[in-house]
Amino acid sequence: MVLLAKKFTPEYSITNTTTATNRVLITAPRRSPGSPSADGRYVLYSVSKYSLDSHSESKEVRVLDLKSGRTTLFTDDERFMEVAWLRGEDVVALKKEGGKGTGTEVWIGRGVGERSEYLAGIIPGPIFNFSTKELPNGSFAVVFNGKVGSDEDKPFNPDKAPKSHSSAREYTTSMVRYWDTYYTAERNTIWYTTLEKPSGSDQYKISESGFINALKGTGLTNPPFPPSLLDGKSLDVSTTGIVFTSLDPKVNVAKDLAFSLYYIPVDDFTKSATPRLVLPGAKRSVTSAVFSPNGKAVAFLASPPNDYSNTSIFIVGQVEDPTSVKELFDANATKEAWALKAQSIAWSNDAAELYVTAEDRGRGRLFKIPIKKSPATPLRPKPIALTDDGVVSSFYPLTNSALEKRLFINKTTLVDNGIFTVVDSSTGKSSTVSSASKHGLNLGLHSSQVSEITFKGDGDYDVQAWVMKPSNFSTDKTYPLALLIHGGPVSSWEESWSTRWNPAIYAEQGYVVVSPNPTGSTGFGQAFVDAIVGDWGGRPYNDIVACFEHVQKTMKYVDTNRTVALGASYGGYMMNWIAGQPLAKKLKAIVCHDGIFSIYSMLGSDSGALIQHDMGSNLWDDRTAWDKNDPAQHTDQWSTPMLIIHSDKDFRCPITEGLASYAVCQARGIESRFLNFPEENHFVLNRENSLLWHRTVLGWINHYAGVTDGVVLEPPVSQPRAG
Repeated sequence: MVLLAKKFTPEYSITNTTTATNRVLITAPRRSPGSPSADGRYVLYSVSKYSLDSHSESKEVRVLDLKSGRTTLFTDDERFMEVAWLRGEDVVALKKEGGKGTGTEVWIGRGVGERSEYLAGIIPGPIFNFSTKELPNGSFAVVFNGKVGSDEDKPFNPDKAPKSHSSAREYTTSMVRYWDTYYTAERNTIWYTTLEKPSGSDQYKISESGFINALKGTGLTNPPFPPSLLDGKSLDVSTTGIVFTSLDPKVNVAKDLAFSLYYIPVDDFTKSATPRLVLPGAKRSVTSAVFSPNGKAVAFLASPPNDYSNTSIFIVGQVEDPTSVKELFDANATKEAWALKAQSIAWSNDAAELYVTAEDRGRGRLFKIPIKKSPATPLRPKPIALTDDGVVSSFYPLTNSALEKRLFINKTTLVDNGIFTVVDSSTGKSSTVSSASKHGLNLGLHSSQVSEITFKGDGDYDVQAWVMKPSNFSTDKTYPLALLIHGGPVSSWEESWSTRWNPAIYAEQGYVVVSPNPTGSTGFGQAFVDAIVGDWGGRPYNDIVACFEHVQKTMKYVDTNRTVALGASYGGYMMNWIAGQPLAKKLKAIVCHDGIFSIYSMLGSDSGALIQHDMGSNLWDDRTAWDKNDPAQHTDQWSTPMLIIHSDKDFRCPITEGLASYAVCQARGIESRFLNFPEENHFVLNRENSLLWHRTVLGWINHYAGVTDGVVLEPPVSQPRAG
């Protein structure tokens, strides 16, 4: 029985033959991206569900038969952490070690048909980024990340390490903390070994040679930071070895974030090998390195240190020869043919093309780029778009055939939280295999709610914005305006699904939601991005004002006298900035999530080096831009009611930023509220916390915008009782 949403909010009723209640954004099944089997017949994916009755999450790993369209359960064992295809219809699965163990069990079994599995071995510690590669002799290379402690020949297990009697931390480098984690004496490294069949056995086992620490004695780390939601691909494995990135040891990370590219030639994955430097990060900061199918060439993305938005595509024609590094487009071709920011990269099975995802005017599109197999000179290829709407999150060749041109694509839209699509890269033809929400129908949403506008910004250029209307929209009515400002600032609002900042949530409360992509947004050319340097509060703010005025003049169904503004991270910075500017006088309320109160104090962020880049100078060299763009300089103008949300483990925008904004509001007698999550980071991810977040945010804006048939503002959960 399919339950159809009557109204898409964090908590609402649904209609069908029985009465039921569902808190859809929180409890609706969340489907992971899928990955196809080697023959392209089956797709492996997971589905997580959350119960607000039992306050627990459950997870299923499922297999979709692309031929029949049927999906079957592989496992719902809560110990499973990860399942991936190994070969044919066999899968490799990682489980938490049973009993009191804290290691990682490696299991091998059938992904299709009758269930059978066996234990291939145990890794004596927690791991991540697990991958395998079939070798010519029939065994498999096994590569994964994990920590290493004082014993460099053994994966670190925190539960078996000696316990300190002091909780002190002490550092002499700037690498103190990142995202939500403090650095410890243990560092991330790359481990490798093999899965092989012992003599006389038909089952694979982890090699008795043990685990090889690929970075032993080098001082290098991979990934460079603690695992987080923001880390990209930092290693790849082939039959010939491993490529990976690590912070350039010769660069001061307090001033520049520079990632070098290394190659480890491995003839035998049961024996140690020495990393070789391919490209120093001081020259180009590298990410997303991937081997060609034969393991001889490597493609990667790179940018000048700290200028993370200015990404170019490179190819190492012979990974053994660092002098063979070539940029895919030369300087002139970059401006003409590729002004977009590449996000991920992969080779076609025949190595004749590269597949690249890139932001393009609010969409995350997939492109193919014809290349030579071993380019000796810069090329001028023409990228060809393979997708149009939505945002591609990941993609794979449908089969492992060298002639395969079909791609299995995972993407989302503003109304659909998971779409499986097959695209033929040779013809451009595509077909939808599966939609997790029946193209929004199960969520009470439809594509007609979504549109986009363009308007003149703060100069002779156009600015794009997404518009989302209520599902019951009528031109005979007027609706309050919700302005959503994105973070970054080098980022954008895209046509993608989100469980954190979802415009449909606000639209279904009765708002017309406008999400502009002002100066600094990606997907509109590098010049548009670069214009924000030293001008955080200038052109972007004026673009937002222009957006408001455009809506006011052209959308008669929008009541701009009932406007609210919301933003997080840089969007939170913009909320504090707007609070001190004339636009604030036209707003009924502001929501500032993990915002920035003062540019100066952001030197305490885990990305302080990037702040200095965006200001265009070091603080001690020139303070002009720092003063010019500091919201704290304009607090004498603050008066708009403000909801401030900040979490204790947010090391990107430290919690003192939110506390400072709240202190100003309270001292000035401004209607304000402070919402705090002690265990959350820059994102609110816990399902119950997310529900409270949405209730509070919607209650706040509804209260001031005069929305009477939506979520009601409730008393603060921790207000000290009088008496």
